[in-house]
Amino acid sequence: MSTVAEFSIPADDFPLGHVFETLSDVTIEIERVVPTNEAILPYFWVRNVPVNRVQTTLEAQGALESFTIVDDLGEQGLVRARWNPDVEGVFTGIIKTDLTVLSATGTQEEWRFEFRADSPDQIGAFQQYCANHGINGELIRLHGAGRDDAAGQYSLTSEQREALLLAFNRGYFEFPRESTLDELATELGIARQSFGDRLRRGHKNLIGDTLVHT
Repeated sequence: MSTVAEFSIPADDFPLGHVFETLSDVTIEIERVVPTNEAILPYFWVRNVPVNRVQTTLEAQGALESFTIVDDLGEQGLVRARWNPDVEGVFTGIIKTDLTVLSATGTQEEWRFEFRADSPDQIGAFQQYCANHGINGELIRLHGAGRDDAAGQYSLTSEQREALLLAFNRGYFEFPRESTLDELATELGIARQSFGDRLRRGHKNLIGDTLVHT
């Protein structure tokens, strides 16, 4: 069964992230990524600002060999870029691990990617690529492409599941609390903020699966 994975990547770790430094309200959505023998050709929508305002920042991007505004619709536009495959980055990692981009949206805070892979090994390979190239990618959720939410297969990563179970078993959800975030984080050997993030994302995914997708 194919696997669907959702990743978050800080805006600064993605080559188009510098666009948000001058245009904080802009949203960028990757429509598709076309690999060729000589280059990577991403198509992406620029939304909430006139496309011509983005031209200067795109021209300053070293990883872009060139770009073309395919559609200019005023406050949004479609751009086709020619990406240098020799520049290591997220796009190169996607191509090298043969992932299919289902969706990708960037804001001033982060990029959110949804990938489909033929096997979980590809997801692991992408995580390793990010680690090797200093890209702070975080796996938020992972599930089978044909998952039936009603069957109880919740969209939790192993880290989120571990955090939720530990918090439950240590009485974190009791009143009064029988443990603290600091104690739970120490038990797993991670930072308090990291444990809190896992707990928060795990809650979100559980609520989405059990209360929303019904």
